Amino acid sequence: MNLLCLLSKIPLAARIPGELLRFAIFSVRPFIKLLVSLTITIKEFSKSNPNQMSSHIPFDIITRILSNLDIKTLLCFRSVSKEWRSLIDSNGFISTHMSLSIKTNTNNTLLILGEGGLNPINFDDLSPGDLLNLQDQPFISIFGWQDVRLMGSCNGLVCLSNDDGDVVILNQSTRENKGILSLVRHRFELSVSSAPDEHWVWGSGYGFGYDAVSNDYKVVSIAKFLGIGFTSFKESEMTIYSAKKDLCWVIKIPYAMLFTNDKMGVYVHGSLHWIAKGFGSWRDRIVGFDLGLDEFREVPQPDYGGNIVIDIDLGVLGSFLCVFAKFRDWSADVWIMKEYGVKESWSKVFSISRNVLFYDSVRPLSYSRKGREVLLELDERRLVWYGMETRRVVDVVIQGRKKERLEAILCLNSLVPPDGNDRVVNSQQPTKEKKKNEEEVLLDLVFLGVLGLMIELLNVCIFQLNFSI
Repeated sequence: MNLLCLLSKIPLAARIPGELLRFAIFSVRPFIKLLVSLTITIKEFSKSNPNQMSSHIPFDIITRILSNLDIKTLLCFRSVSKEWRSLIDSNGFISTHMSLSIKTNTNNTLLILGEGGLNPINFDDLSPGDLLNLQDQPFISIFGWQDVRLMGSCNGLVCLSNDDGDVVILNQSTRENKGILSLVRHRFELSVSSAPDEHWVWGSGYGFGYDAVSNDYKVVSIAKFLGIGFTSFKESEMTIYSAKKDLCWVIKIPYAMLFTNDKMGVYVHGSLHWIAKGFGSWRDRIVGFDLGLDEFREVPQPDYGGNIVIDIDLGVLGSFLCVFAKFRDWSADVWIMKEYGVKESWSKVFSISRNVLFYDSVRPLSYSRKGREVLLELDERRLVWYGMETRRVVDVVIQGRKKERLEAILCLNSLVPPDGNDRVVNSQQPTKEKKKNEEEVLLDLVFLGVLGLMIELLNVCIFQLNFSI
């Protein structure tokens, strides 16, 4: 008997309109998901370990159950017991939960930059054609800042800066944050001989990503030194900030290249990527910076088949580096690099017909849930869905926008701390004396789920009664 049939047996529930009943079922999904996850996991374990079910539920089984839940539910379950809090806060669990979310392509949030903060939107439930009303969405204010810019997102952390060069690393799920003052305004020092009035300093790129070598999160900012009137190129430098060490340092960029625009670096495979040109040259190059090795490298491009490429934009689709190659007739080919650093692994995934999309810059954000469309940000002004098979463009209608400029980024929901340091928790598993037996653990979990279900249904019933009165 399914849940709707069961509820239909309850007299009070029978008087609830169908729309409210569906809303109630939708609102208690975390608890239903917990019960389903619990049932499946215990059933699988009982088949493979029939002799152990009569004693205690192993700690790793509880871990497997909890790792299937969303962040909001996990934050609530931290209050169940000290053991559960230690488990959920542990680095191993955070990593396991994050890996499972990436593998199943779930727990994703679309962050739209609003006036001084972020509007998080549940991307798992977003479909092409959906209307986005920012006034109905939660809002994350960033220190009262007025002018905010996205610098990147990685492993559930999002990095933002303001016009003064101040930077914040934020976990949008837990609301934990780490502020960094005046990073972008770091005093660059020109290593070549030049008087201050003989050169200009220009911002030329920025980014945020994860350094797997030192288990650290880094923020970078690029500056280029040009002769007055753009008559000469002197050099480029990069400022690097380590969240774990809380240190900042500068390195010289070993290329006579101009990082073409003040753009966000694309984080893929432990490296940040930008488009660069040699000074006096129109040839675009893809330059990557390895955050673990602090090294630059040029990434090979696809074979465009002799077509004249007038512009290149970078992004991420799935977990792959993505290239948008635009041609003279405003058509474009979209490629992904299936094996990082290998030229032969570039694969063309779709093309955009001429006169379908007009843009100066494009940034792919994600595939749709069904994988038939791709979400694109155009010129920091529009969000559109592009049908890879239908070749149709559907604008994302956003109500409640307060400014013309628009930035969006896909962010994983995770428990990763923003300071880059490991959480200090009691890593010891519960002793035998403190462990509950199988029946008690099952009762605790089921009780939490059923209690939450009943509370939500009761709220709906009260709402309906008040409405009727």
